[in-house]
Amino acid sequence: MNRLLENLSPSRLIRRFKEKDESYNIKFQMPGLSKDDVKITVEDRMLFIRGEHKDEEEGSDDDEFWSTATYGYYNTSLMLPEDAKVEEIKAEMKDGVLHVVIPKDETKKKQIKEVHVG
Repeated sequence: MNRLLENLSPSRLIRRFKEKDESYNIKFQMPGLSKDDVKITVEDRMLFIRGEHKDEEEGSDDDEFWSTATYGYYNTSLMLPEDAKVEEIKAEMKDGVLHVVIPKDETKKKQIKEVHVG
């Protein structure tokens, strides 16, 4: 699990990461981006999240012409834990928040055995 958190500073983790028995759940604040602006890929156990948004608007009032442009870019990557089910990762964008669910593979759970000290 610590590998999952490598690229997130502790101050950014508040309300962003939650581990459940069956999955890791992560939320990313991505204001101004829609689901069409976000691309998520997995390569060599790394989860890459990229987002880009461009908006241009032009108009005219009486004798004046005006133009505005905004640009936003988001890029982060996370090392997936050993027990992640890579093929079942899901994501949903809602109200500028990206929700990523990384299911756990129950067959890869850590085996913990208490050793008797004699």
